[in-house]
Formats: sequence, C-alpha cells, structure tokens
Amino acid sequence: MSDLALHRREDGCFDLAFSEADHDLLTTDGLENVVVISIGTYARERRLSKVANLAPVVGGWWGDALDEKGTLGGYLYEAFPEKLTNDTARRVEGLVVEALAWMVKDGVAKSVKCLAEIVDDETMSVKITIERPDGENEALTYEIKWKATDGI
Repeated sequence: MSDLALHRREDGCFDLAFSEADHDLLTTDGLENVVVISIGTYARERRLSKVANLAPVVGGWWGDALDEKGTLGGYLYEAFPEKLTNDTARRVEGLVVEALAWMVKDGVAKSVKCLAEIVDDETMSVKITIERPDGENEALTYEIKWKATDGI
C-alpha cells in the first residue's frame, strides 16, 4: 500500500512531493512518512491530570481529540530544553524509539534502533534503522539544529 510521499525541502521542513513532469502527487512505499509523523508530531502531554485547568497547552494531533489515549506523535520535544550533551543524545534515542515502538507492535517492523550523536556545538544527528519483517533494513538520518529548539 502506498502513502502520499513527503519530501524534505532545503529549509529542512517537509512537504508533499509532486512530480515535476505532470504536477501530480507522488506516492511511496517507504517508511519515512510514518517516521517523520511519529517523531515530528508532538504527542499529547503525558501528565494531563497535572495540568492546571486554565486552557492548558496539551499538544497532540487534532484527530486524537476523539481518542482518549491520544496516540499519534512522540515526546522528542521533552528533550529540547536540555543542553546538547551525550546524556541528552541518549535521551533522544529513547524518545525516538518510544515514538516508533508502535511499528514493532503493529508488525510494520521487526525492530527499531536509534543512534543520536553530537555533530558540533549546535547540531545532533539522529540515525534511525528499521528492520522490516522481511529482514531488509531501512535507514533514515535527520539533523536537529539544537539551537533552534531553544524555547520550545
């Protein structure tokens, strides 16, 4: 089954991919779409019961409003206030694997691994390896400009 393809623009954001020849939407059988959505969408806050009753910012995908658990997305944003250290890189690895754990549970993947490394004073590289049920691996790499996460 194919999904609409996303492509990474020069500014690092994602957009729908179009064919330049016929200006039609492109599709993909790859896993990048679900990875981008799973780690790039802010999941609903974990501790809703502890949020003050004053118009809380609970995050989450709008479609999860009807889902008590609010299951789409991840908690990568929880690491953003932290300094760029090796401990933060380990935390990012855990948050990425947690956001993608549904893939193993649902049989989309046999396993999901993440390696986060500090590239320089402002950048973290996140390498994700997904082993498909047929044994093939799909590897995806993203860079997080850590300075840009200040204040999130």
